[in-house]
Amino acid sequence: MKAHVQHPVVVLGGGIAGLTAALELNRAGVPVVLVEKSPFFGGRAASFVCKATDSCQKCGACRVEQALRELFETPEIRCLPHTQVTAGRPVEGGFQLTLVSRPQAVDPGLCTDCGLCLEECPAPGAILTTVSAENHPRFAVEPEKCLHYRDGSCRRCEEVCPTGAMDLSRREATLELTAAGVVVATGYQPSPPPSRSVFARAGLPQVITGWELEETLRQGGPLLRPSDGRLVRRLAFIQCVGSRDREHAYCSRVCCGYGLRLARLVRHRWPEVQVSTFYMDLQNVGPDPQEFEVAVRQELELIRALPGDVATTTDGSLVLRFFDDTSGKALFRVVDLLVLAVGIAPGPDNPRLAEILGLPMTADGFLGSGNGAVSPPPGVFLAGTATGPFSILECITQATKAAEQVCRYLEVSP
Repeated sequence: MKAHVQHPVVVLGGGIAGLTAALELNRAGVPVVLVEKSPFFGGRAASFVCKATDSCQKCGACRVEQALRELFETPEIRCLPHTQVTAGRPVEGGFQLTLVSRPQAVDPGLCTDCGLCLEECPAPGAILTTVSAENHPRFAVEPEKCLHYRDGSCRRCEEVCPTGAMDLSRREATLELTAAGVVVATGYQPSPPPSRSVFARAGLPQVITGWELEETLRQGGPLLRPSDGRLVRRLAFIQCVGSRDREHAYCSRVCCGYGLRLARLVRHRWPEVQVSTFYMDLQNVGPDPQEFEVAVRQELELIRALPGDVATTTDGSLVLRFFDDTSGKALFRVVDLLVLAVGIAPGPDNPRLAEILGLPMTADGFLGSGNGAVSPPPGVFLAGTATGPFSILECITQATKAAEQVCRYLEVSP
């Protein structure tokens, strides 16, 4: 009897790579358990804004929403949110895994996503939510910040829930299972701006990251300065923050694409906003890079330099000073908001997962050897940004290939 008949394939990570792998395996008739350490599926890309202007910009954000819809329409896939693998070892027929789930206080079958729990909760951060409407439920409890889980002093969310979906008596649960195979698609974390650089954010409230701008634009409304709520009229992006420096020599590859697309989206929504982008060089973007760059240069001010100094004015604006190679002069731009196009850094769980599953790691901290010289153990497959910087569409392609590899390993026709 083939292993997959007795045991499912476990997919670790519920971002776009994990979603794609799980859905492809399900289509092939392979039982799947999808494990996500956060309370919600979709990963970081689930909070990305569609960057379409007059036409589609091929950013891939809509593919995440599509995958989430399909996931919640596929009850055959067993979903385990707020869950992590804590131990694993090879056994006959696959891998013996230990999974620990945080308290699942919200019943998906009863929750109507009304949001009363979030409105009424007295403890900041105890009720978590997601911007993606495709997730269900859209609310979850964070035990560390919940007064009931801390000292039993509050049950307000239970009291106001109109359908009885909230049950704070639920506790952490441990699940032992044997997996016929494991797909590791645990994603990444945004690169932190180097603390010693001029891009450090300490004391500069008008500095945000590209990921924060994604969420702001997704929620709609005006573009405002964080400190005083004034409308942004002058905006600047700095590319390659947290990549291609002494600490992170690799190129994150996606920063040019998302930074320039965000800049174009801002100009499309608010044509009166002046947008400047500082860069070292530009990665190819989109299916027709030349056409994209021509359009970008028509809409944005592209400055091939990185600011050497950032200062504040009396009204809270920022002064960016830089050296212009063409004129040989020191120039400056005054902006209301500065966006750091930070890159992709290895996921914080990579060392732990590498130890549990016997995985190789690259010198930069991603999973895998980077050059294929050292392979993962038999039955373990890698996909997405757990292995390095990739775009949404590249993650989908990788995850589809990983699902095909799993099917060949299990002798299943994909």
